[in-house]
Amino acid sequence: MKDQSLPNNIKASLPDKQQELEQLENQPQQEKGENGQNPDQIQQESQKIKMSEYIKQHQKKSMQVCESIELEQEKKNKSCRNSAWQASWHYRIIQYWQSIFNRRIVSFSCFALQVGDVFIFCGLLCFLCISCVSIKKSKSSGNMASITMAATIVFGCRNGFLSYLFGLSLERALLWHQFLAWITLGMSINHWVHSKSIASGFIVQVPLMAFIVFSIKPIRRYLWELFMKMHWILIIVMIVGCIAHGVTYALFALGYFALDVVYRGYTVYQLRNISNQMKLERIGTNITKISISNKNNKYKGGQYYFIMIPKLGYLQWHPFSVFSASYEEEIVFYVKCLGDWTTQLYQIAGEQGKPTIFKGYLDGPYGYHSISIEGDKYKNFLCISGGIGVTPIISTAKELLHQIEQGRPINSLYFIWTGRDSAIVQSVLKPDDLRSLLNQDDATILQNFYHYSDKGDKKIDDLEKQAQIEQHQLVVLAKGRPDFNKYFEAAFNSAKAKGDHLVGVLTCGPQQLIDAAEINSMKWSKDGIRFDCHQEVFDF
Repeated sequence: MKDQSLPNNIKASLPDKQQELEQLENQPQQEKGENGQNPDQIQQESQKIKMSEYIKQHQKKSMQVCESIELEQEKKNKSCRNSAWQASWHYRIIQYWQSIFNRRIVSFSCFALQVGDVFIFCGLLCFLCISCVSIKKSKSSGNMASITMAATIVFGCRNGFLSYLFGLSLERALLWHQFLAWITLGMSINHWVHSKSIASGFIVQVPLMAFIVFSIKPIRRYLWELFMKMHWILIIVMIVGCIAHGVTYALFALGYFALDVVYRGYTVYQLRNISNQMKLERIGTNITKISISNKNNKYKGGQYYFIMIPKLGYLQWHPFSVFSASYEEEIVFYVKCLGDWTTQLYQIAGEQGKPTIFKGYLDGPYGYHSISIEGDKYKNFLCISGGIGVTPIISTAKELLHQIEQGRPINSLYFIWTGRDSAIVQSVLKPDDLRSLLNQDDATILQNFYHYSDKGDKKIDDLEKQAQIEQHQLVVLAKGRPDFNKYFEAAFNSAKAKGDHLVGVLTCGPQQLIDAAEINSMKWSKDGIRFDCHQEVFDF
């Protein structure tokens, strides 16, 4: 402890006493008296003893003061660490509100019904019933189609108010967008058949049918560019049709959509300074690493951005999940070659270690977890990912581990990843990503498992040998598919041992992986312990 940390009375008195003691010790010895003792010498020895005791007492007192100061400082540091990961009071209110609507009523392997879904469905149903009663029968079918069309447009917005109000992720909002589009198509066909004014309605009906055709999953997935271009063209045609046909509700919704587009433009403008220099680097044979400087950019683990690079086309906006954590110096994306645009991106990227720099644009961040992982509601986590789906999961895991360092109480975190891309594996296993985030005291919190395919891959084999050599390694490599039942059982036992009642399951990957996570979440939700599962796929 530095001397300046001591109280002033101790700092002032202790050096003076030490100086007096040194003066007494340096005084010359006087001649002895008749009895062999000198009275002055006896007095000096007595003063030395008293002075030594005085100094010892002050040293002991100073040590006690130092210890108390250290304890107070440690309490302050702990308080700062605890407050660093905790959300503000108004954000806690929003989280609590959204958590109510995110509460699951029933779960299936492919779908989970939430409270928010019931509110949305009941609200739309009531609105439709009121419209049918208040409007003449001849116009009721068209009015119902107009209402569902308006809801379809609202749920298709990236910055949807209803999605935020009911705690819906963009992916879940798009499910409602697709569901309502089919209902709108059915109602509009019914209205078209029974209505006399066919001409203006035809301008609305045809674009709507084209929307549905181009939104079919195989077409949307493999012809993404055509899907997006047709979307914008058909939106313009539909605006004209809605004005001509007098589709009032849909016009209001289109106005809301226009505000959403303006807000997107504002977001892109705000992020222009960090996105004008994107570093593109090849990783392996089919993966591109995108790195962007992270300057005053606020995002959370698991979120994603829409990226556009003018060299590859101004209309090419593609969503990619963030691989890095918010506290890191760079925003990092890993993009796998799955189509024409991602292949072109890989071709213009530089070699590993020699990235090329291109101007780009960002829109986001978007997305949040369907279960509220902020605060101390969840103290046990299962992070499950497959293939390139590791990007949002590892970003979330790193955020959680960082919050542990800041004082967040987390008892267990299982990180399970299955895949066959050795290039991404090497990146994940770098010390900067997961292993170095934990202190020795927290090393038991993280359980990290990677399951790779049984196809021969020298790079993965080398990583396995390296992991076996390390005595304190946190990564366990295993060949073949993971036994999810084993991992869920371990998380169940860990939560039960700590007296916890909730386990957060975060999963992203192929549909089979998500189904397995959902099935095991339902299976192990028993004996007062509930597994809440968040699903995420890269399918827009």
